[in-house]
Amino acid sequence: MCMVYYTLRLKYFPEMKERIYMSAMEKVAWTELLVSILAVIVVLILYPMFGSNAHAGFAVLGFLVCSLWFIKRRGQKVVIDERDHAIEKRSTQIGVETAWMATFLALIGIVFWTNYFNDGMVTTRLLTWLIWIQFAICYGVKGCVGVLTYRGQNRAS
Repeated sequence: MCMVYYTLRLKYFPEMKERIYMSAMEKVAWTELLVSILAVIVVLILYPMFGSNAHAGFAVLGFLVCSLWFIKRRGQKVVIDERDHAIEKRSTQIGVETAWMATFLALIGIVFWTNYFNDGMVTTRLLTWLIWIQFAICYGVKGCVGVLTYRGQNRAS
Protein backbone atom coordinates (compact mmCIF):
# COMPACT_ATOMS: atom_id res chain seq x y z
CA MET A 1 0.00 0.00 0.00
CA CYS A 2 1.08 3.53 -0.62
CA MET A 3 0.16 6.65 1.34
CA VAL A 4 -1.24 9.66 -0.42
CA TYR A 5 -1.49 12.89 1.52
CA TYR A 6 -4.15 15.34 0.52
CA THR A 7 -2.55 18.70 1.25
CA LEU A 8 -5.68 20.57 0.29
CA ARG A 9 -7.62 18.63 2.89
CA LEU A 10 -4.97 19.28 5.53
CA LYS A 11 -4.84 22.97 4.72
CA TYR A 12 -8.56 23.67 4.76
CA PHE A 13 -9.72 20.90 7.10
CA PRO A 14 -6.97 20.47 9.73
CA GLU A 15 -9.18 18.19 11.83
CA MET A 16 -9.07 15.56 9.07
CA LYS A 17 -5.48 14.36 9.33
CA GLU A 18 -6.03 10.71 8.50
CA ARG A 19 -3.98 9.18 5.77
CA ILE A 20 -5.68 7.80 2.72
CA TYR A 21 -4.20 4.59 1.42
CA MET A 22 -4.34 3.62 -2.22
CA SER A 23 -3.38 0.32 -3.74
CA ALA A 24 -1.42 0.19 -6.96
CA MET A 25 -4.47 -0.86 -8.95
CA GLU A 26 -6.52 2.00 -7.54
CA LYS A 27 -3.85 4.36 -8.87
CA VAL A 28 -4.17 2.63 -12.24
CA ALA A 29 -7.95 3.15 -12.16
CA TRP A 30 -7.51 6.84 -11.30
CA THR A 31 -4.97 7.20 -14.12
CA GLU A 32 -7.33 5.60 -16.65
CA LEU A 33 -10.20 7.83 -15.58
CA LEU A 34 -8.20 11.07 -15.59
CA VAL A 35 -6.39 10.39 -18.87
CA SER A 36 -9.70 9.57 -20.59
CA ILE A 37 -11.29 12.77 -19.31
CA LEU A 38 -8.19 14.75 -20.30
CA ALA A 39 -8.29 13.29 -23.83
CA VAL A 40 -11.92 14.33 -24.28
CA ILE A 41 -11.16 17.82 -22.95
CA VAL A 42 -8.19 18.19 -25.33
CA VAL A 43 -10.35 17.13 -28.28
CA LEU A 44 -13.09 19.57 -27.29
CA ILE A 45 -10.53 22.38 -27.06
CA LEU A 46 -8.95 21.49 -30.41
CA TYR A 47 -12.22 21.06 -32.30
CA PRO A 48 -12.96 24.78 -32.83
CA MET A 49 -9.45 25.31 -34.23
CA PHE A 50 -8.92 22.17 -36.32
CA GLY A 51 -12.41 20.92 -37.04
CA SER A 52 -12.65 17.25 -37.82
CA ASN A 53 -8.86 16.86 -37.55
CA ALA A 54 -9.13 17.40 -33.81
CA HIS A 55 -9.32 13.66 -33.27
CA ALA A 56 -5.53 13.85 -33.03
CA GLY A 57 -6.16 15.04 -29.47
CA PHE A 58 -7.04 11.46 -28.58
CA ALA A 59 -3.28 10.80 -28.72
CA VAL A 60 -3.37 11.83 -25.05
CA LEU A 61 -4.73 8.30 -24.44
CA GLY A 62 -1.15 7.16 -24.99
CA PHE A 63 -0.43 8.31 -21.45
CA LEU A 64 -2.41 5.27 -20.24
CA VAL A 65 0.90 3.42 -20.48
CA CYS A 66 2.13 5.50 -17.54
CA SER A 67 -0.22 3.55 -15.28
CA LEU A 68 2.12 0.57 -15.58
CA TRP A 69 4.60 2.40 -13.34
CA PHE A 70 2.26 1.78 -10.40
CA ILE A 71 2.22 -2.00 -10.71
CA LYS A 72 5.87 -2.84 -11.26
CA ARG A 73 7.24 -5.22 -8.65
CA ARG A 74 8.85 -3.70 -5.58
CA GLY A 75 11.21 -6.28 -4.16
CA GLN A 76 9.33 -9.24 -2.69
CA LYS A 77 6.14 -7.31 -1.92
CA VAL A 78 2.86 -8.33 -3.51
CA VAL A 79 1.55 -5.42 -5.55
CA ILE A 80 -1.67 -6.95 -6.89
CA ASP A 81 -3.83 -9.37 -4.90
CA GLU A 82 -6.98 -11.39 -5.67
CA ARG A 83 -9.28 -8.49 -4.79
CA ASP A 84 -7.45 -6.26 -7.25
CA HIS A 85 -7.76 -8.92 -9.97
CA ALA A 86 -11.51 -9.23 -9.33
CA ILE A 87 -12.03 -5.46 -9.45
CA GLU A 88 -9.91 -5.17 -12.60
CA LYS A 89 -11.84 -7.98 -14.30
CA ARG A 90 -15.21 -6.44 -13.39
CA SER A 91 -14.24 -2.92 -14.45
CA THR A 92 -12.74 -4.14 -17.73
CA GLN A 93 -15.88 -6.11 -18.50
CA ILE A 94 -18.17 -3.16 -17.81
CA GLY A 95 -15.93 -0.75 -19.72
CA VAL A 96 -15.72 -2.93 -22.83
CA GLU A 97 -19.44 -3.72 -22.78
CA THR A 98 -20.33 -0.04 -22.46
CA ALA A 99 -18.01 0.94 -25.30
CA TRP A 100 -19.37 -1.79 -27.56
CA MET A 101 -22.97 -0.86 -26.84
CA ALA A 102 -22.22 2.82 -27.52
CA THR A 103 -20.50 1.88 -30.77
CA PHE A 104 -23.33 -0.42 -31.82
CA LEU A 105 -25.97 2.23 -31.14
CA ALA A 106 -23.87 4.86 -32.93
CA LEU A 107 -23.51 2.58 -35.97
CA ILE A 108 -27.27 2.04 -36.06
CA GLY A 109 -27.77 5.81 -35.94
CA ILE A 110 -25.14 6.35 -38.63
CA VAL A 111 -26.76 3.79 -40.92
CA PHE A 112 -30.17 5.41 -40.54
CA TRP A 113 -28.74 8.91 -40.99
CA THR A 114 -26.68 8.09 -44.07
CA ASN A 115 -29.48 6.15 -45.74
CA TYR A 116 -31.81 9.10 -45.27
CA PHE A 117 -29.46 11.98 -46.16
CA ASN A 118 -26.23 10.76 -47.83
CA ASP A 119 -27.21 7.92 -50.15
CA GLY A 120 -25.76 5.30 -47.81
CA MET A 121 -22.15 6.53 -47.82
CA VAL A 122 -20.14 6.85 -44.61
CA THR A 123 -16.88 8.76 -44.53
CA THR A 124 -13.76 7.21 -43.07
CA ARG A 125 -13.33 10.33 -40.94
CA LEU A 126 -16.59 9.56 -39.14
CA LEU A 127 -15.50 5.98 -38.52
CA THR A 128 -12.14 7.20 -37.20
CA TRP A 129 -13.95 9.47 -34.74
CA LEU A 130 -16.14 6.55 -33.70
CA ILE A 131 -13.15 4.31 -32.97
CA TRP A 132 -11.35 6.98 -30.90
CA ILE A 133 -14.50 7.78 -28.95
CA GLN A 134 -14.92 4.06 -28.28
CA PHE A 135 -11.43 3.89 -26.74
CA ALA A 136 -12.12 6.94 -24.58
CA ILE A 137 -15.45 5.52 -23.39
CA CYS A 138 -13.91 2.12 -22.66
CA TYR A 139 -11.07 3.42 -20.52
CA GLY A 140 -13.17 6.16 -18.93
CA VAL A 141 -15.87 3.76 -17.79
CA LYS A 142 -13.27 1.17 -16.75
CA GLY A 143 -11.46 3.73 -14.61
CA CYS A 144 -14.71 5.09 -13.17
CA VAL A 145 -15.95 1.63 -12.17
CA GLY A 146 -12.56 0.83 -10.63
CA VAL A 147 -12.42 4.07 -8.65
CA LEU A 148 -16.01 3.70 -7.44
CA THR A 149 -15.36 0.12 -6.40
CA TYR A 150 -12.18 0.97 -4.49
CA ARG A 151 -13.67 4.09 -2.89
CA GLY A 152 -16.85 2.20 -1.97
CA GLN A 153 -14.94 -0.22 0.22
CA ASN A 154 -14.20 0.81 3.80
CA ARG A 155 -11.32 -1.58 4.20
CA ALA A 156 -9.44 -4.21 2.27
CA SER A 157 -11.02 -7.64 2.47
